[in-house]
Amino acid sequence: MDAIDWAGQRVLITGAASGIGRALALALAARGAAVVAADINAAGVAETAAACGGEALVLDLADGAAGPAAVAALVARHGRLDAVFANAGIGYTRRLLKADLDDPGLARLWEINMLGPVRLAQALVAAAEAGGLRARLVITGSENSLSLPPSIQNFGNGLYAAAKHGVLILAEWLATECRNAAKPLDVHVLLPGGVYTGLTAAGLGPDPARWPAEMAIIRPERAAQLCLAGLDLGLFHIPTHAHLIRDMGWRQASVAAATRALGLDEAG
Repeated sequence: MDAIDWAGQRVLITGAASGIGRALALALAARGAAVVAADINAAGVAETAAACGGEALVLDLADGAAGPAAVAALVARHGRLDAVFANAGIGYTRRLLKADLDDPGLARLWEINMLGPVRLAQALVAAAEAGGLRARLVITGSENSLSLPPSIQNFGNGLYAAAKHGVLILAEWLATECRNAAKPLDVHVLLPGGVYTGLTAAGLGPDPARWPAEMAIIRPERAAQLCLAGLDLGLFHIPTHAHLIRDMGWRQASVAAATRALGLDEAG
């Protein structure tokens, strides 16, 4: 499969003030894309836009209408939007047995980490259909989308992981619906393991050398490189670490053992 020609493509990247979002903005601009860098952090996203020669957009995706409005405004201004990288995400660390499940912060978590990409998908499909174009949606999930990573099991990430589990299955359904209904949208999911970003540093400390070795921390630039390589290959799931496969193994083994214990087979 040929590498994607990003030259002249108009791309919106959310969560672009730092981390993977900023690295994606720089990498795509280097490939000729016209980048719109969006984030709630006005100063940070202005720096990203300046660094990649793109456009800065202050955007709070906790407002469910904000993402679709941004897509509509960009299409109205430029005539097209070829790709959206739904990368924005926030952390949420509470142990489940002590968490306040009525915390208003949870609504923000669900909206940004899980529902936001779906809202962007709806707006992007509508714009692509109206313009007779084909578009691309790249959602940033997490290793937490796939499993309960051993390296972070003591960090109280259950609610954050629920949002990342949720956005993965939503992405899988989006891809299925687009394929079955012949919608002009290609959907992909980036699945980062340990990446040195402001979000991870906030929970683990500023020095990645002191983080658990099994996390195999990489830089955002490496995550962006792998993301674009995965897109060139036409991958749906785009992992950044090999250990994601191993981390999922316990779940498959548990279901397989339970199936055997209950005397089930594929015919039953």
